[in-house]
Amino acid sequence: MVCLTGDVHQRSYRGTDTPFSSQTEVALAAKYCDIARKYEVKLTLFFTGKACQEEPDTVKILSDLPHCEIGGHTFAAFRDPLSRIFKKVYGTPWGTTAHQLRDIQRTIAGIQQVTGQRIQTWRNHSYIRTADTDHLLESCGIHVVSDEVSDSKLFAEWVRPGYRSVPMNTLPDHEHILHGKYQYGKTKPDRLIHRMPITEWADRVKSGIRSICNQGGTATVLAHPMCMEVADGMVVFEELCQYIQQYGTVWLSEVQ
Repeated sequence: MVCLTGDVHQRSYRGTDTPFSSQTEVALAAKYCDIARKYEVKLTLFFTGKACQEEPDTVKILSDLPHCEIGGHTFAAFRDPLSRIFKKVYGTPWGTTAHQLRDIQRTIAGIQQVTGQRIQTWRNHSYIRTADTDHLLESCGIHVVSDEVSDSKLFAEWVRPGYRSVPMNTLPDHEHILHGKYQYGKTKPDRLIHRMPITEWADRVKSGIRSICNQGGTATVLAHPMCMEVADGMVVFEELCQYIQQYGTVWLSEVQ
């Protein structure tokens, strides 16, 4: 089986890919969902709480789609003054345990207010976590987290009864694809080490999917709507969805 996932940030996020698209990440998530639906592919999208605040109508539509599961992705992806201060003082934008707990609670509440759904899945922005993260997420009703990147893990791992971790075991997109400012002539050459054209990335992801599924595992894919759009207008993403269809798909909450 395959678990397709993506992260969606707020309109005001202004990430490295933002200048290269005229559409917001939430709007691109709608295009992403339309493509996945064509091939009967289930997907899990992790939204920031602020994305739900800024574009509630579209997020609500996406949350009602039968093939789309909604998860949390921090409240504002650390794009707030307090997180910046904490990063300098504590070495992590999470800062104190109390601050991390409030952020998780705000995200869950913000998503529920817009979608009417109580989320149970989570991915931290940039995979940033602390020793308290799992305990805090579980205390807030989260049952599945996907923060680890490991191509050697084929299955979910039970952190404790009722709470499990689903690793991204295929090559993540944003940090490996040549796209946006991460292209030759647009940035320093040393920043492009280990990056590749999206077609090569997709070939490596397909190879990973095939190997993991042949071993009876679940292949978890991270493909951001914004990254897929900036790289080539989601052309390769559609090809990937078509390829994934043969293996069957599950939401993150269904990975065992």
